Amino acid sequence: MFHWRWPYYRAGLLADVGARASADANAHAQADAGAADGEAARHFPIAPPSLLGLARASFVEWRYFSVLSQAFHGIVGLALVNPDRRFARIAEGGLLLIVAGVIDRRPLPRTAAAGAEADAGSRAGAHADTGTDAGTGPPFADDVAELCWMHLIAPASCQFDQPGGSSLTTANLRAGDAHCHLELAQADAARAELHIEAGAGLKVHLSHVGLPDTVLPSALDAGLDGWLGRALGAHWQVQCASPVARADGELILQPGLLSGLAHGPGGDQPSYASAALRARLRAGDVRVAWQGADGYAEHSFGIRPLPLQGWEFLFVPKAETGEALVLQTYPGSQALRYLEVCWQQDGKARKHRFGAEALRLEWVEQVFDPVLGVRRPLRRRIEAEADGLRLTLENRVLHHIALLRRERFAVRHFFISEEIGVADWRLSDDSGRVLAEVHGQPCGGELAHRRWRVPRCAC
Repeated sequence: MFHWRWPYYRAGLLADVGARASADANAHAQADAGAADGEAARHFPIAPPSLLGLARASFVEWRYFSVLSQAFHGIVGLALVNPDRRFARIAEGGLLLIVAGVIDRRPLPRTAAAGAEADAGSRAGAHADTGTDAGTGPPFADDVAELCWMHLIAPASCQFDQPGGSSLTTANLRAGDAHCHLELAQADAARAELHIEAGAGLKVHLSHVGLPDTVLPSALDAGLDGWLGRALGAHWQVQCASPVARADGELILQPGLLSGLAHGPGGDQPSYASAALRARLRAGDVRVAWQGADGYAEHSFGIRPLPLQGWEFLFVPKAETGEALVLQTYPGSQALRYLEVCWQQDGKARKHRFGAEALRLEWVEQVFDPVLGVRRPLRRRIEAEADGLRLTLENRVLHHIALLRRERFAVRHFFISEEIGVADWRLSDDSGRVLAEVHGQPCGGELAHRRWRVPRCAC
C-alpha cells in the first residue's frame, strides 16, 4: 500500500526530544519493512527541529491527480495541511479537498504557437483561425464552464491506514464529515481509486493507472530556507510515480451545489462556478465522464512553510505514446529545480533528468492578473542540455483557475493558479537525431507563491 507519511511524522514530532528520537527510529523500522521506495521512506533527513510547534504547523502532504480530457480538464487534489491545527487563529488545518477544472472544454490548438492566436482571439472575443476544429472558436471564451470546489475536513475525521495492507480494494484514506465523504484506495504509487461525495451535490469517481516503467526517482532537499529552515527541520520531497497515466472517471454536479458556490474567485467563499456552469446547473444535473484520458499524479510532503515560498510546475503527459515531461521548481532550492522527460526508444522506456544547472526557464510572455495581484505566465520557453541530450519546450497557458482562501491570515496572502494549456517539445541527441517530438499536447501545471495584498474579488 502507498502510505501517507503523516502518521510517521506525527510519531516523530513528539514534544520530548528523547521520545521523538525513539519514535523516529521506530517509524523508520516500520516504513523500511513495508515501503518499496527505499530512501524515500526516510522521514526525517535532518536533525529534529528546535521550533517544534512551528514545524508541526508547517507540515504539508498532498496527493495530486490531474485529468486532461475534453470532458474534464482539471485536478482532483487532497492536501493535508497543519494536521495538528497549530496556531488555529491564523492558520487553517485539516485535509483540503479540491476539484477544479473546465467541463466540456473546446478542442485545443494543434500547436503552442497556434495557442498564441487562440489566446488573443479569446481575449478579443473573435473567432480567429486558431488551429482548432472548424467553427469551434477559441477554446476558452466567456462561456467556459469552470468549477473550483474546495472543502476542508478536520484531521480528527481522517483515518489513515497503517502499513500491512496490499490490496487496491483496501482504502488507505477515509475521511468525512456532515457535508462530504471520501475514500482513497492506493495499493501502490501508480494506481489509485478515489471517490468523493458531497451532500450539496458533487460526486467524483477517479480511476488512475500510471504507465509501466515511467516511475520517476524521488527528489529531496533537506537544506532549505537558511536559519529558519534549520530551526524548523525544513525539508521537502517530491515523488512522481505517475508522470504519464490513463485516467477513467466521472463527475456529477447537481443544482443544490449552487448554494455554496460564489460567482468568481477572491471573495469570502473559496468555491465558485463560472456563469456558464451556473446556467447549466440551474437547468439540471451536469454529468461528464472520461475514459483513457491522459493523466498525471504526484505525492509530495515535508516540513516547510510553503505560503512563504511557493512553487511552479508543469506536466505534459501523452499516454498514447508513453511520453511525458515534468518540470518542478521550488524557490530557494536547486535540488528541487529540474526537468524530467520520458520517451520510447528502441522499444524501451527511457527517462532522463536535467538538473538545475542544465535548465533554463523563461516567461517569454506574461500578464498582470488583477484577481491574483501578481504577474503570471502566458507562455514559457524551456531549454535543457546535458549528457548528450538537448530538450526544447514551448508552453502556452490558455486558461487558469485561481485557488484562493481568505479565512486565515497564513493563506490570505497566498495563491495557487491552476493552468490549462498546450505544449510542444523536442528531445534530440548530440548528433541532432530527434528522439521524441510532441506538438499541441494538452498540459497542466501550477504557479503558487505569496503576494503582498489580498486580491480583488472577481465574484
